Amino acid sequence: MSNHHEALVQSQFSGQASAYLQSSVHAQGADLRRLSEWLADDKAARLLDVGCGAGHASITAAPLVAEVTAYDLSEGMLTVVAEEAKKRGISNITCVQGPAEVLPFADHHFDIVISRYSAHHWHDIQAALMEIRRVLK
Repeated sequence: MSNHHEALVQSQFSGQASAYLQSSVHAQGADLRRLSEWLADDKAARLLDVGCGAGHASITAAPLVAEVTAYDLSEGMLTVVAEEAKKRGISNITCVQGPAEVLPFADHHFDIVISRYSAHHWHDIQAALMEIRRVLK
């Protein structure tokens, strides 16, 4: 993982995080409705949202699972997720910063791993998918 890539992502997305929260493309969609339906029977699940952005999928999932870890390289995006969760009274979202290629979680820790609109931003998709496989039960 290059520090140049991380710095580029930080500069590109941290300043735009609030706009992503309000973006109709990101804030709604059939995929979020399907996510809600898919998670309906997973009340005890631990879910990881890789490349969570402004947290639309994390916020959709939070009422349906035990815990959500919103994970993103952009500190600004994570600030928006935390603020929006607090505003909505959602207390089971934890925000963690880092690259998709290096997940700081134990092996087999999560029941569910999701990602929405983020893989094209990852520096090394294969490495990220290997990490996702490692942390997934």
